[in-house]
Amino acid sequence: MRIPNDERITLNLGQKRAFATLRTLSLTGGLVDFPAPMDEVTLAEVVLMTISGPVKALVEFMQAPRKSRPASRPFRFIAIDDNDYQRLNSTLQLMIKQGFGA
Repeated sequence: MRIPNDERITLNLGQKRAFATLRTLSLTGGLVDFPAPMDEVTLAEVVLMTISGPVKALVEFMQAPRKSRPASRPFRFIAIDDNDYQRLNSTLQLMIKQGFGA
């Protein structure tokens, strides 16, 4: 689902942090835009601040589609606690009710 605002998120990339803008989000992953193209990063810890509370997860970055912007990176959740998953699900359901689409 498309994120209606420019939601800035922080990613922990081992010894450093990176900032990105969250563009889409689903129960399985999403898409972020970095300010500039990133090196080959594959894993990161993320905390999403949602209306249902913080959602902490480990994400894996996928190969960006060739047609996308160079700094766009899709990701998938590879480790997420049950409580965080429930908060993510609640947030997405609220967004659907508010008309942001599925």
